[in-house]
Amino acid sequence: MILPKESAAFDRMLKERRKLLPLYPFFAAYKESFQARFVEEIKKESGVTRIREKLLYALSSKFYDALFDFKTPVSEGVAEEFLQIKNRGVPPLLLLQKLLSSMMLRIVNDYSDDRDLFGYLQILSGYFDSVLEYLKSLLQADTDRDVATHLALKRKEIDRWLPEGRAVRLLNVYKGIPIVYEATVGRSRTGSIVLQMPAERGVVAGMEGRVVCFERRMEPFAIEMKIARMAYQGDIALAEVEQPAWIDSIAHRRKRVRVALNAPLKARITALGRQFNVDVIDMSGSGVCLQTDVGYGLPLYEQVEVTLPVPQEDGSVRNIVMRGTLQYISTHHDSKRRYHIFLHANPRKEEILSAFVARRELALLKELKSVARRKGAQR
Repeated sequence: MILPKESAAFDRMLKERRKLLPLYPFFAAYKESFQARFVEEIKKESGVTRIREKLLYALSSKFYDALFDFKTPVSEGVAEEFLQIKNRGVPPLLLLQKLLSSMMLRIVNDYSDDRDLFGYLQILSGYFDSVLEYLKSLLQADTDRDVATHLALKRKEIDRWLPEGRAVRLLNVYKGIPIVYEATVGRSRTGSIVLQMPAERGVVAGMEGRVVCFERRMEPFAIEMKIARMAYQGDIALAEVEQPAWIDSIAHRRKRVRVALNAPLKARITALGRQFNVDVIDMSGSGVCLQTDVGYGLPLYEQVEVTLPVPQEDGSVRNIVMRGTLQYISTHHDSKRRYHIFLHANPRKEEILSAFVARRELALLKELKSVARRKGAQR
């Protein structure tokens, strides 16, 4: 890893790298494409005209191996190579940001049917952010110049990427469920962009107030658009959007992958020899988010025991006890603290959790269809 061994980010990746095992074939297969993009992007800069392409490929290979060996710290070499690139007038962090964003979009395309997709993206997003921050400190980067920001699309870019009649892939999230779907681009009488989509998808887009458009040909960015107005025509929803802008990481659209609950469940957490009553906010087959009014000061990566009430298909509630690891702590907008825990469930208990999550997902999809029907009937 291109992170110092003594850093918290390095320790965190050591703990989380096993969750990325399903992506290892992707990392192996994507290396050649990454190298080609690396050389293509860097050769656009006039300062590297005297560097042989063979050396650029060697550098890209060395850098790729260092990035995705999640176990071994890279003590020297890679940062020095990047510094040489910077001294030739090439902004290396912008280059790296483009390449990593391109990789994220390819993962979304290739693993769109994987239920753990947004978990992968969350881990990689945190890792990539840590790498950029570390290199930024080493290279003494000018962040305004060396890192891309949220940039509005120019008129020519809108005409190129969002022409009338084009089918595009969109992303939204509904109560924890990632919704990836297709829409058709149109124009209103005033010339603004209109996205035609299935009504139940329009419900999600309207609730989020924005849509994210991503296609492999858009690499290394995705396009985020704010929804100005929604209209429904039977099974069709029309979203008039504005403020299209490039975003550099689709992973930021969703931090968690767990299904939300209609009403909080009461659970109990045991840690540091104490027991606390908490609310269950959302859960997955291997994780849970717990909320409380009181800050207990539990340390990160502390082993905890969770007594979790899991609703059953017959309406009863089954209490199961599992050990877990506290992954991170966040403060919600209402000042309540949320504890995000990775559960070490045995196969039987993970099956119980997964069955609940599957039922919850089905209920949420039915809920979407019901809301969409009501929207269409109100027209």
